Amino acid sequence: MAQVFLGLGSNRRRYHHIAAGVRALHQEFASAGKPLRVARVYESEAIGFAGNDFLNTVVQLQTELSIGDLSKACKAIERAHGHPSSAAKYSPRTLDIDVLLYNQEVCETPVQLPRAEILHNAFVLRPLAELAAELEHPVAGKSFAQLWQNYRSEQRLHAVDFKFEDLPYLITPTDNKDS
Repeated sequence: MAQVFLGLGSNRRRYHHIAAGVRALHQEFASAGKPLRVARVYESEAIGFAGNDFLNTVVQLQTELSIGDLSKACKAIERAHGHPSSAAKYSPRTLDIDVLLYNQEVCETPVQLPRAEILHNAFVLRPLAELAAELEHPVAGKSFAQLWQNYRSEQRLHAVDFKFEDLPYLITPTDNKDS
């Protein structure tokens, strides 16, 4: 069983699409003994293009899917929520789901792991550090809490009030005692 961390982001109908993404991941992956954990939701500026601010969070789950099949499942959820696979990298998003970590795997295909943006974007590192403070980055060799503590950037980031659906096997920020 693989421990996985996914980054979710949206800057179009943001609250709707973050909630829909968490709901879809819950339906696909959560069950007794395999809860879905969600970090706080953060607002940040668009990076790489001029656009509306994004909402971002990180979801932790367990799966028996391979990295490739997990990535395909995430892309199918994106498409189901209006994100075409042909969209430019730096463009508005209804829902973007990226595999950040899959156990401690380090690879370039079928996706880059660990995802490089973990170390560069506050909207990824901060919620990841909330869910996995003591877990070490498989390349940097430091815990995510240490990486966040030492993070330096001009990126604007702030937590927003976000009410998640009350779903079985969903652990939200109010349930995460160490957040």
